[in-house]
Amino acid sequence: MSDPHVSYALLGPTGEPIQVHEEHREYYAASTIKLAVAAALLLAADSGTVSMEQTVRSRSRFASRVRGAPDFGFDRDEVDPGMPADGTEVTLDACLERMIVVSSNEATNLLVELLGLDAVREACERLGVPGARMTRLIGDYAAREAGFTHAASALDLARLMWAVTAGDALAADSRTRLLRLLRAQQFPMIAEALPAGVVWGSKSGWVPGIRHDVAAIGEPGHDDFRVLCICTEGFEAHGAQALIRSLASALL
Repeated sequence: MSDPHVSYALLGPTGEPIQVHEEHREYYAASTIKLAVAAALLLAADSGTVSMEQTVRSRSRFASRVRGAPDFGFDRDEVDPGMPADGTEVTLDACLERMIVVSSNEATNLLVELLGLDAVREACERLGVPGARMTRLIGDYAAREAGFTHAASALDLARLMWAVTAGDALAADSRTRLLRLLRAQQFPMIAEALPAGVVWGSKSGWVPGIRHDVAAIGEPGHDDFRVLCICTEGFEAHGAQALIRSLASALL
């Protein structure tokens, strides 16, 4: 396991940093990068390039970015049981919901294959977070070994969350759609430190040695709206989540 690190970025209602610590340190982004995929999809929907009612065929195996590498799938504990059977048509709207609410890897890869990795990069650039990047599909370990990754800093993820919930790059309907899904998040971390009744939405991510969460807290446009991202590396799972809860409680 790597040396322990923690970074955070707390933004105010207009996206201004309030408190930060090692906010530019780059981390393996894990599933927090799915927020960038959501942004790319909704930007495409806003422009008319795709329709949220458009369908793709559900699949559980995908082609590697590395030429000659075998197709890959997911271990049993990483499979999303809520996705339709292989070959079944599924809407982009349903894929977005599974990707955000339960962090579905299959739904994410279906969307990225449709949009293209360049669309995710362009969305990050358009939203002011060019440091956030996704250069392979989720679970493409052959590509990982070849140097392709998902990466972001705490400040990148905080600014991305602010942009898609409180900024004006997305159409109002798209912001509302995404915020509804973020508020249905099944794997919160920062929210566990919030008092009962506080409105929040979040996207978390984890692999062994990595625990991150980025949360939008309160109502966008209100004076008490905040975005908080906390990234950790080098801690065991329970310790990392306890650290995230403690930091969130102190910062908020």
